Amino acid sequence: MKKNMYSRAVARFMTQFKVNWVIKILIVSDFLIWSAQQLFAPVFALFIAGQIEGGSLETAGIAVAIYFVVRSIVEAPVGIWNDRTKAESDDLYTAFFGTMMTAFVMFGYTAMTQVWELYLGQALLGVGAAIAFPGWYSIFTRHIDKNKEAFEWSLFDTLLGLGMAGSAALGGLLATRYGFNTLFLLAGIGTMLGALLLLSIRHKICQREVCDA
Repeated sequence: MKKNMYSRAVARFMTQFKVNWVIKILIVSDFLIWSAQQLFAPVFALFIAGQIEGGSLETAGIAVAIYFVVRSIVEAPVGIWNDRTKAESDDLYTAFFGTMMTAFVMFGYTAMTQVWELYLGQALLGVGAAIAFPGWYSIFTRHIDKNKEAFEWSLFDTLLGLGMAGSAALGGLLATRYGFNTLFLLAGIGTMLGALLLLSIRHKICQREVCDA
């Protein structure tokens, strides 16, 4: 109930600004994705130390490092490929596919018990993020309203910050009452919804290029 009221309040807030539809969708999509994933971020180390066999705070640090290293290695080649294809629909589909990939990793956390499974999941999470980010940033850059660049980027950052702050606070409460698996399921569902929302701008992109029906 509270979450639905919060989402409606965000939607009403967004309608007050004269921002083009593509930018609005991109912002709301990332709002859902990052808010969902921030649910477990503050307690992720506790999950690793308590639920993964042989897990520790050191394991948590290595797991986070694996994510960032893999993401850093993969992201630039994906960006180069996106630039070479020229088609904006390719940016959209890579953003969608990469985001969905991260959602499946969230669901996968519920079945992880071994350190190697955790490390593999973190590597896949890094690949998914590396695939998703270049396309998302490319579309945002192309569609950002002229003379509103600073405002729209600040609007993006502001809403994400508020969403992540609320989710971080809520995540600790949910983990205490319902366990880690509930957090991962909610994070996966929220990430999937954010990914699916991206498809609603496909018709806007197809107006700029020839797309398959």
